[in-house]
Amino acid sequence: MKNLTKEYGAVRAVDNVSLEIEPGEFVSLLGPSGSGKTTALMMLAGFERTTSGTIHIGEQDVTSVPPFARGIGMVFQSYALFPHMTVYDNIAYPLKLRRMSKSELDARVRRAMDMVKLPADKFANRLPQQLSGGQRQRVALVRALVYEPHVLLMDEPMGALDKNLRDELKLELLNLHERLRLTIVYVTHDQGEALMLSDRAAVMRDGRVEQVAHPETLYRRPQTEFVANFLGEANLLSVKQLAEREFTLSNGLVVRSSPDISINPSQSYRLMLRPEEIEVCPEGEAMLQGRIQGIAYQGSTLRLEVETSMGNLTVLVKPSHSPRLERNQNVGLHFTTGDAVLVPQAGGVG
Repeated sequence: MKNLTKEYGAVRAVDNVSLEIEPGEFVSLLGPSGSGKTTALMMLAGFERTTSGTIHIGEQDVTSVPPFARGIGMVFQSYALFPHMTVYDNIAYPLKLRRMSKSELDARVRRAMDMVKLPADKFANRLPQQLSGGQRQRVALVRALVYEPHVLLMDEPMGALDKNLRDELKLELLNLHERLRLTIVYVTHDQGEALMLSDRAAVMRDGRVEQVAHPETLYRRPQTEFVANFLGEANLLSVKQLAEREFTLSNGLVVRSSPDISINPSQSYRLMLRPEEIEVCPEGEAMLQGRIQGIAYQGSTLRLEVETSMGNLTVLVKPSHSPRLERNQNVGLHFTTGDAVLVPQAGGVG
């Protein structure tokens, strides 16, 4: 995608987006509703015309090529299966359009059904309404794969499924990607999906790409406040610059920025602390004092809301590693001050 733009009247849904995806790469377009991720995917598929910009698949400029001629597979959130066709006929449909021989068509359909654990002898003659949600999504997935497309596009395909089915299908999709080395572009607003599935993720906001990187880089080294907040929870604390890489918090504590973060002297910054990076400790060893305002049990972790002089902080602790904690209890907090992650303050100029 090069300088891709889509306008609906005065609204610019996708704003000058450029993104290069390598063969065999799994890239997620991640963002909240209205960020432009689905519109960008629909332009890739050919279902939406570009206002400006170009799309290439390999060496071919497909900007004006109709969807059926792009060599792309598409999986929708709503499955989009033909209700009057059997599972076999739904999967075979794109092969029939390409006038494939009956013997090769049959072999491909059966092989594809086995690939997603829907054996033909059991499922071939069922109608979509006779399948569970997870089974229908498998049929939609394999229908998009059966004719071996260059690129597989997926628009929030797990959105209509419950958590257990989502987890199961995510593992299957990872296995398929690893086995077939498909090039996949995957739209989601679910941060967990993007972190688990992607080789890289592009975080979108207001039609633009804020940051493109490996999921761990996005989580550990966000370049904007928006990315920091969107990829998991983030505590963002105001700091003042003392020296090139030294900053002070409002309580006088000095933190040193990571050497891989470029610091602009004219920019204001905030310290990012992920909830799991803050430890509860005895008050005598604390960098910061606080009072617990809320506790939520989350199975393997406790989520604490702690009121401090620098504002409310979210802290995640393991119940087995912590003393008994209660609401309104005073606690000490500790975190690492070296290799600190600083993000530019939105609209902040020092």
